[in-house]
This record gives sequence, structure tokens and C-alpha cells, in this order.
Amino acid sequence: MAVKGCLFLVGLLSAGSVALAESDPMAALKRNQDLQTHYQNGLEGDQVIELSTPTERFFALGLEQQSAAPEGGILILHDAGQTPDWPFLLQQSRTYLPVVGWTTLSIPLPTPQRDATAWQPLGADAAPETVEESDAQWQQRVLARIASGIKQLNEQGNFNIAILGYGDGAYWASRYLAERMAPEEEAGYALILWQVPLYRPEVADYISQLPIPILDLYMGDALALDRAAQKRKAAAARAKHPDYLQIHDAERQSFYGAPAINRSTRRVWGWLRNHAAGDEATLAGTPEP
Repeated sequence: MAVKGCLFLVGLLSAGSVALAESDPMAALKRNQDLQTHYQNGLEGDQVIELSTPTERFFALGLEQQSAAPEGGILILHDAGQTPDWPFLLQQSRTYLPVVGWTTLSIPLPTPQRDATAWQPLGADAAPETVEESDAQWQQRVLARIASGIKQLNEQGNFNIAILGYGDGAYWASRYLAERMAPEEEAGYALILWQVPLYRPEVADYISQLPIPILDLYMGDALALDRAAQKRKAAAARAKHPDYLQIHDAERQSFYGAPAINRSTRRVWGWLRNHAAGDEATLAGTPEP
């Protein structure tokens, strides 16, 4: 079926963040459940959405677009150690992009476990359980959650989709597309990388594999950041990438309270507006987790 749409993965990462393994899996699950309750109490109730993969269920935060000209949907991936409403850049994108026509859906990414992890199984009355989980199983669980988020946006009628990833989310965004995007879907995807971490050099290789629009935005003046950014740019050049743009943006200054919409947030919106024109694309169907 031919539909009008583009699928975007947007990544915004802090350069030095790492995900730490949990020593108490059940405590980690309870913290996630408490966080879900916090969002239900502190936000409009309809922003909290429950999603599922073939093995587990989890919550997400969704906001419907608020304009007369809907642009599509954005799946947001947070940085390692953060949450689906992390201040301030992620939070700004989650709440500002709906004003300019984008429905947003922000999902939590699971923390890696060294030995075991606590799951919330399918079924409303299912009791939490602890299972052994290898690193490979954890990685597949992350990719399954991304697929579930895309499926949710598709079911809401959004086929022009952006996956916005902060922090480690840029790695997962590019990896998901490199591993799971079918050739016939290339016209419907784009990728935004923001502050790719230094510990994720694989992203340069993913860039070279993805012949789709890519925005690579990073902040900071550290020499290591510049060198890593140059390697990504070189990978795109060697692959003769048709639509790759790298921007070295000014680092954000500290502030008190909720800041005004940041220039970088507006740059993401402007790039989406110019590169999410709704090309005709044949979609293979909603992704399987």
C-alpha cells in the first residue's frame, strides 16, 4: 500500500553518559512503576500510554499534535540513565513539537543487567518476575521497545514518523534502522543524531549504511568530540551519502527553571520541516518487536 510518509529517527545524546547495571532488579522495576505513577499523577492522564512487546509491557508518554496541519509522529528515545520526560532538551522536544504539528511518543529504554532483570509480564494481573538476561537479550529488548513505539504511532494513523533519540538513543536509533529497515522503506525514513557518545563509534558505520536524510548535531569544544564527529562525516562522504548534514552547535548554558525553547530544539524542527516532506513510500507494514 502506498502511503505518504517518512520515518525519522532523531538522536540526542550526552557525550559521556553510560548505563549502569542494576544490583537489585526488582527495585529497578519498582522504580519504573513509581515513575509511571508519578507521571499519571503529575501529567494529564491521557499522556501515559501502556505499550507491550511479545514479552513485556511498559509505559510511554504521548502527546497528540496541536496544529491544523499535522506533520506526523515522533518516537523519542532518551539518553542512558535518563527518563522519558528528562529536562530540558528532551522535555522541550516532547512538548514543543506537538505545537508545530508532530505527535510525540517518548518511551523508556531498559537498563542493562549483568545477571538478572525484573520484568512486568503481559497481562494486567501478572506478577513481576525476575529472569536471567544476557547482554544480547537486553539489546533485543531495547530494539523490541522501539518497534512497539513505531507500531503505536502507526496505529494512531502516523506514517510520517520521527524517532527522536537523546543520548544513547542516537546509537539505538541508527542501529535500529541499519538492522531492521527494509530497502523498500528507505524513502520513508530519516535520522537525526544529536551528541553521539564517544563510546559509540559504531554510529559512523551505521551512517554509511543508511542512504536516508541524516542530521548529525553535536555540542561542545572537546577535541575528542570533534575527532569523532569528523569520523562520522568522513563515513558519510566515503559512502557518497545523498543527504547528510553535520552541525556543530554552541553548548547549552546553565539556567534556573524551565527555559525558553532552545535554538537547538528549533533547529530540529526546522530540519524536520525541510526534510519530512511526505514522500510517497511503500511500507512493508508495522514493525514486529
